[in-house]
Amino acid sequence: MIAIVFYAILAGLIVIAAFISNRLIKIFGWSLSPNKFFLLHAGVFVGILCILFFDHIIGAIQFEYICHRKVMVKLEPDWINVRRAKLEIKSVKLKGYIVPTFCSSGKYQDIDSGKIFLSFIQCSREGGILLKKISFNGDSGGSYCTPKELPDIVRATNVEVLLEKGDSQ
Repeated sequence: MIAIVFYAILAGLIVIAAFISNRLIKIFGWSLSPNKFFLLHAGVFVGILCILFFDHIIGAIQFEYICHRKVMVKLEPDWINVRRAKLEIKSVKLKGYIVPTFCSSGKYQDIDSGKIFLSFIQCSREGGILLKKISFNGDSGGSYCTPKELPDIVRATNVEVLLEKGDSQ
């Protein structure tokens, strides 16, 4: 059923591209060979797709830049002395981006000394406007990025046990 809907939308876009191409030929009075006529149809079709998914494409490019620039993890050398911990996460929506983008900063704090021994920043984004509208399974095409070292550091420092000890007392 989904394939039928997809093909119907694709056929509709092809008809729209052909209509726009024919109008361009009439407006400008072009006389095109069959090969150039096909290339004009294909170019208009690709142009329509780019316009429809423009926000998603630009959002993905911007998100790659954010992931490269903002994502980080920092482990203090005295983490070995921590006996109990608590986690504080704060999420902020970044302004100035086409697709809604959020960065969350997490801080693991030693309950006994009050010092932060592990901190990280991870980011996520939603999908584009069109992808949110046509998503069938609730997936809007968004993505997230975390520091590559974070899972290994969390596992090595045994943070889950430290958090359990912090919650129990």
